[in-house]
Amino acid sequence: MEQTQAHLLNMHIKRDELARSIGGGIPKSSLTVLEGPDGAGKSIIAQRLAYGFLQNGYSVSYLSTELTTQGFIEQMSSLEYDVKYEMLDEKLFFISLYPYYGQGRLRENFLDILLTSKKLFEKDVIILDTLSFLLVDDHLSQDDAFAFMQFLKRLNQLGKTIILGVDPEHINQRLLTLIRSACDIIMHLEMRTFAGATVRVINVKRFKRSGGDVLTAIPFRVEPQKGLVIEIVTFS
Repeated sequence: MEQTQAHLLNMHIKRDELARSIGGGIPKSSLTVLEGPDGAGKSIIAQRLAYGFLQNGYSVSYLSTELTTQGFIEQMSSLEYDVKYEMLDEKLFFISLYPYYGQGRLRENFLDILLTSKKLFEKDVIILDTLSFLLVDDHLSQDDAFAFMQFLKRLNQLGKTIILGVDPEHINQRLLTLIRSACDIIMHLEMRTFAGATVRVINVKRFKRSGGDVLTAIPFRVEPQKGLVIEIVTFS
């Protein structure tokens, strides 16, 4: 395996070419946005990144709005991204918001409480998959949106690497504009039709501080017991 540059967090695993496709890894202390509609693959990319980081010796906090703890373990296992021992060793700290989702309006200060959870932000990498439904409030003020972004950037300054999943249709647009302007990496996920089949694609819109060449379009599929598989497809 090629040596990863010092400013990158290595997330290479032998089964796919994702790390090579994005120049070798994710820059340390960066903010990455995984952006796309429901079903485009934000969660599988977040799960693949989490597994890759863990396999290369980094600690990870993972917050999910879609899966219970048991569901997350089973989902990762079905993709051969087994993380049970990392959870037991506290290399992986998992938080599920699933019990709260869809049960009426969350407490207005829920996000404030979440962001003061010290343990969530102790790990090397913090993955928020996704916070869109918490940040959809049309009445979110400019000051509140700016304060949230300042918080994320302060974490970057402390050496934390952040992966944030968002659905552009279900997030406060004022905040989305701030996130896009402040982040280091934007990966827009979409589904395209190619040769009569639907293909998921990572469109890399921005990638600062890359360790090498970064592909602008990375087609992929997901297979049971294999996880993420990078397709060899050329789009016109």
